[in-house]
Amino acid sequence: MSSTGSDRGPWRGARLLFIVATAALAAPPLRAGDGPFSIILKGNLTTSSLIYVTPDAADPVARGNTFDLTGTFGYGAEIRFRIPETSLALGVSADYIRTRGEGTLNGTTIPVEDGYTAIPLELTGYFIIPLSGEYFGVFMGGGAGVYFGTRTYSLAGVGAATVENTPGFAIHVLGGISYRFLDSFRGIFEMKFRDLQFESVNAFNTRVVRYQDTVVNVSTQPFKSRVETDGVIFQIGIAYTF
Repeated sequence: MSSTGSDRGPWRGARLLFIVATAALAAPPLRAGDGPFSIILKGNLTTSSLIYVTPDAADPVARGNTFDLTGTFGYGAEIRFRIPETSLALGVSADYIRTRGEGTLNGTTIPVEDGYTAIPLELTGYFIIPLSGEYFGVFMGGGAGVYFGTRTYSLAGVGAATVENTPGFAIHVLGGISYRFLDSFRGIFEMKFRDLQFESVNAFNTRVVRYQDTVVNVSTQPFKSRVETDGVIFQIGIAYTF
């Protein structure tokens, strides 16, 4: 669903990761006593995301109509395995993201709530950059993910139920630093670019919505929307290594 132009950034990052991976193979392995596994708990902030409310419209102007959301928070967990005698690692992660925004219907006073809930599942390869030391680490990574989610839409408190969801697939790249503050614990900060996207189909189960003295007629026909993130994801967490 992404355009060719929007993919240039991730693919450019993938080429850079290949170069870094080659250099990382020459980096020294972890010091004695470090285990290969890490469990990471983290919180994240997505700076910007969009809900395309009529993605299949014939009119290009209507097709680009969006509901914008900023400052989306979430949390997640990851299991990471560092391959022995190398500076390479693999991670499997899952996040939970939920955001809501408020507006009005076509400039009226009728309140609208719009948002989404997403569950990204991602597989990531990590490359520890050679300048990393015993306490301070620098890494880059990239991988692919599947993104499940639903749109939440309500008009004057009346919600449009979810009828169908279609997950999205995309790649991601990231960079980060870590700092060992206890023998088995590290603090981690990451900056990630990913093209999270999925489709949701919703429908009202009533034809009339009332708000104060106003009556709004709505359709019970299902309507499709598409959710995409177009911002940066900042993540901070704690890793336990064993």
